[in-house]
Amino acid sequence: MEFTPIKTKRLYEEIVEQIKQLISDGRLKPGDRLLAERELAEQFQVSRASVREAIRTLEMLGVIDIRPGEGTFVRSSQADDIIRPLAMFLAVERSSLLDMFEMRRIFETATAGLAAERASDEELDQISSTLEDMQERLNVQDPEKGQEFDTAFHYAVAEAAHNSLLTKLFKTVSEEFAKANSVARRQLYQDSPENAQKIIDQHSKIFQAIQSHSSQAASTAMLDHLLFAEGELRKWIV
Repeated sequence: MEFTPIKTKRLYEEIVEQIKQLISDGRLKPGDRLLAERELAEQFQVSRASVREAIRTLEMLGVIDIRPGEGTFVRSSQADDIIRPLAMFLAVERSSLLDMFEMRRIFETATAGLAAERASDEELDQISSTLEDMQERLNVQDPEKGQEFDTAFHYAVAEAAHNSLLTKLFKTVSEEFAKANSVARRQLYQDSPENAQKIIDQHSKIFQAIQSHSSQAASTAMLDHLLFAEGELRKWIV
């Protein structure tokens, strides 16, 4: 029989666990304000540095909100709690861009397929509207706005899938992707009118498939578009 060696936890980890347990037990509820740093240090009988480290950890985990001038509050449990650690990873790991491409291929193709099955008439109008805005920006050679409406198109497709977690996941990945890769993405539109027109045509094909409620065609069209965009972007980041 083998046992796992016992390791002494760091003080801040003990604080984190105790606060999480209080929340789990219902003794701390969403919206409750935590004691001030000095008071927590006295209660736990630790240094204020340990309390600060615990508070930072709890914030990163999405357990608490720090509101300047107001205090530290227990957050409501929601889907954002699942997404936040992913956002932190993507924000820090710039080398993960290629992994991000792969992840987009996986979930955005699925999202397009679901949108084809579930999109309402109003949501179809919204997707169509963003596509028209993209075309208009292309006509006046405005790559920055073109990129903005490109993102809006994909977000509209995600919303039409009627899966709140997928929508939040898209928003997280899209925002972090844009931060890490904004110059290269803009180059998709600036590189040549031909390149920009290809992107418009690809988005049109995605929309037509969703409008026709063809799940497989929508997934395939989305995958084709993402593979093209990835291939172009790799030229600038690899």
